[in-house]
Amino acid sequence: MTAAEDGSTDVTVLGFSITAPKRELLRDADLRLAAGRRYGLLGPNGRGKSTLLRFLAARELPVPAAVDVLLVEQEAEASERPVVEQVLLADERRRELLEEEASLLKQMDAAEAREDDGDFGDFGDGGSESGGDAEGEGQEGHWDDDMWAAKSKRLAQVASELDAIGADAAEGTVRKILTGLGFTDEMQDGPTTTLSGGWRMRVSLARALFVKPKLLLLDEPTNHLDLHAVLWLDDYLAKKWKTTLLVVSHDQDFLDSVCTDIVHLHEMGLKYYGHGVDRFREMLGQASVNVKAEKDYKLQEKEIAALKRKGNSGSKAEEAVLKKMGRTSLMDRPKEYTVKFMLSSPEDRVPSISVLDVSFGYRDDRAALFQDLRFKVDTDTRVAIVGPNGVGKSTLLNLLSGKLEPSSGEVTRHRHLRIGRYDQHFHELLPQGKSPCDFLRSEYDVPEQQARKVLGQFGLDGARHLIPIAELSGGQKARVVFASLSMSQPHILLLDEPTNHLDMESVDALIRGIQEYKGGVVLVSHDARLIAATECELWVCEGGGRVNVHRHGFEHYRRSLLRDIANAEARVEAAAAARATRRAKERADRLGKHTRRGAQAQFSKLGLGKGKTEEEEEEEACSTEVRKKAVASVFGKKKR
Repeated sequence: MTAAEDGSTDVTVLGFSITAPKRELLRDADLRLAAGRRYGLLGPNGRGKSTLLRFLAARELPVPAAVDVLLVEQEAEASERPVVEQVLLADERRRELLEEEASLLKQMDAAEAREDDGDFGDFGDGGSESGGDAEGEGQEGHWDDDMWAAKSKRLAQVASELDAIGADAAEGTVRKILTGLGFTDEMQDGPTTTLSGGWRMRVSLARALFVKPKLLLLDEPTNHLDLHAVLWLDDYLAKKWKTTLLVVSHDQDFLDSVCTDIVHLHEMGLKYYGHGVDRFREMLGQASVNVKAEKDYKLQEKEIAALKRKGNSGSKAEEAVLKKMGRTSLMDRPKEYTVKFMLSSPEDRVPSISVLDVSFGYRDDRAALFQDLRFKVDTDTRVAIVGPNGVGKSTLLNLLSGKLEPSSGEVTRHRHLRIGRYDQHFHELLPQGKSPCDFLRSEYDVPEQQARKVLGQFGLDGARHLIPIAELSGGQKARVVFASLSMSQPHILLLDEPTNHLDMESVDALIRGIQEYKGGVVLVSHDARLIAATECELWVCEGGGRVNVHRHGFEHYRRSLLRDIANAEARVEAAAAARATRRAKERADRLGKHTRRGAQAQFSKLGLGKGKTEEEEEEEACSTEVRKKAVASVFGKKKR
């Protein structure tokens, strides 16, 4: 394994391998990330995409020292600090400078107060010339002229660096990011302890966007976001992100908008394409992807057969071929990665769900989530419920399914109605000790062969049909749920974030399945492509108990939403700028006061007469040349 290390911010790692328990994920692969490019990392689930990101973040691959790497993977810690402060603290240099400035100002205020009171304490040599701690050597006694000059000089240096990094403007930047990610003003100023895990993931994402690492790694970033936040993040990364990005996502619209390049993880290697996902998938059909794999597989089988003809046992022949080919395990015969979500349509059509004057609110909430709702859902319905997190999208699905009862009004369902519900927390509902095959057999009283056939149609590999559900990945469990939904032949599908654990091919299959399905569909999703491709009518939950129908199409909704977010960003930025101006003035006043005291000390040290108070300076100005000489001696000749 070799790596480029020339001080640049390109990341080049050649000939590396990554091994997981019992199998290789990458072998003799080359990673090439040019500074400032935005890469989408594609490949089927379980092939090593997330593992590659973790290896980069942990620097288990030789990333250049000049490149700071940040992987957004864990929720922000629960803290009593306000969310905005939690994000600001991610900039460690800013935090260190502000702490040093506060310490210096505290020391200088205390020293000046002692002089005013005539309490000089112990007279010493003035102590160290560094900023130091408030409790450090020489801090509690009288400061001589050298100490005042040193402290004033350091304070000016800190102030200059804070100005250079835009410390006062940082709050406005953070509040714009948080607003784009869906945080209200109240949430931004509240503690993270009150936030759910999904919102704390947004805090982690906000911290990463604020500090702007040289290499940002995102693993399925849209999974924790609602549609509003996804559309904002899409727009932000595409237009404003200037450093290198490597992102794993199943959301093709997001990748097409954000990424300048595609990295395809295939057959344990990495291939690069300088265009978006849509063009990549058009150009490179799955059959052509498998040409080399098919050739390697045939060569492997030919070698094994030749050794067997020479009298070698099967196991010895396989060992010899593995050694010759440099592999740790034999290849399976490659096949096209195709998934079909065949959602069985109902054979009968029945009157479905009626919602009449329904209101609902949780007991611990003062305001109702919904008020006076009135609509019907039948087998012709195609609806996508959209809106910010927390306005009740999943709650509305629960009211339709009967999981929740309305506070007032009535939800009626035909007695023969079959509802298929996909819950975003489905993993908690599956019997973890059963195998997928046994689960379907017990639910629908079907033979093993039929259960396994349906599981295969939904892309679950045969080797996983008979192992406990607990051992499956999130994406594999999702396939089990979809297989079960299909076998129930529902009249209406209620789908809550159905794409979260699916790879891109499976999202394609789900879209085709919904398009061909003859029943009703009500879905909650942040996936713009799913909503647009299934031609769903948009129901917008806007808070205040309202659900409004948006009749102008998805693109119009996208544009209006981004416009509303931009207006909200401008509002919070203006308010933050006003606060920053006040803080900057306060800092300048205190800085001016203490640097004047330092200049007076330097006047005395240079034998230019006793330093004057501010009032005395107004009455009797020093000559221009003398003032320049004193100030240059304290702060250096280089102008800011």
